[in-house]
Amino acid sequence: MTDVSSKQNTDETLPAATEATAGVTSIREGANETVKSDKLPTISALICTRNRGASLVPTVRSILRPDSPCTEVVIIDQSPGDETEAALAPFRDDPRLRYVRTTTRGVSIARNIALATASCEICAFTDDDCEVDATWPLAHQQIFARFPQVALSYGSVLAVEHDYSKGLIPAYRVAQDRLCTSMREILVRGMGANMAVRREAALAIGGFDPELGPGSRFHACEDGDITVRCLLAGHHIYETTASSVDHYGFRNWSQARALMRVSCFGIGVSFIKPIKCGRREVIPLLFGELWNHCVLPSLNATLHFKKKMGWGKTVSCVHGIICGLRNPIDKERLIYRPAPPNHANSIPISGTK
Repeated sequence: MTDVSSKQNTDETLPAATEATAGVTSIREGANETVKSDKLPTISALICTRNRGASLVPTVRSILRPDSPCTEVVIIDQSPGDETEAALAPFRDDPRLRYVRTTTRGVSIARNIALATASCEICAFTDDDCEVDATWPLAHQQIFARFPQVALSYGSVLAVEHDYSKGLIPAYRVAQDRLCTSMREILVRGMGANMAVRREAALAIGGFDPELGPGSRFHACEDGDITVRCLLAGHHIYETTASSVDHYGFRNWSQARALMRVSCFGIGVSFIKPIKCGRREVIPLLFGELWNHCVLPSLNATLHFKKKMGWGKTVSCVHGIICGLRNPIDKERLIYRPAPPNHANSIPISGTK
């Protein structure tokens, strides 16, 4: 799930709150105690990439520090060309680097390949347009060591300096450490660019839904989907202020509006899925997202004659709900069944290219 940098005040924001504070369990006294390094679980850094070429190098360099606690860095490359592989040549002698080339497409498929390839107990994901800070993996290690029921953790994703008059960089700043233990609590809102999972727990629920996320049939919300499925499986979710990454993924305003609609479509198609399978506890989440992040902003824009906003996000979310209701689901793992071979590779979304 995606958010927009809090540095910019705009009427057109992505469907998320910059600092979600209500309805989640704050961490109580003693929770900030650290675990000794020899007691921490091993951690793999995972990057899924496509067509980044040399721009991936800063991401990899920021992870492969000499003092990094990462046992390995797994790179899943879905690029059709050789530019990315060639750009990584300076790192190929580092024994921590594991490079996998694949002809598959879609970030969820790549993340599942990364989970299957990784050898460590904890897998920390970042995106190929980010740079991680020195505490990025260690903060996640501490969480999983201290909270055995946590299967998924999120940290901050910070926008680098850019021209706010020309566009935005999706970002999410964690306001305080939070623990989410059930669907009865308001869901924490993280981004896949700074996310870690307990590998066995993620694999046990079927990994990421291959039909969700960039490059897939349903475009978006693979991170929000696995968050919901972890909670429904009885696991806990954590947000930490101690981990952050810098995000360079700039979008101009035309691209940002398209991303907003795609994100709202993803919310609809992802969160209707468990409801369709009888998990009624997700109903408040879906309708809360629809109302707070789609309908209310659109209604406010209409009342204040802000034509650029329109009702595109609301329409996209409803479109996602309808698509989810129409498509078959693996009810055991709560993931969409693959589309028949003669179907289109992706569902078109109104207002996007």
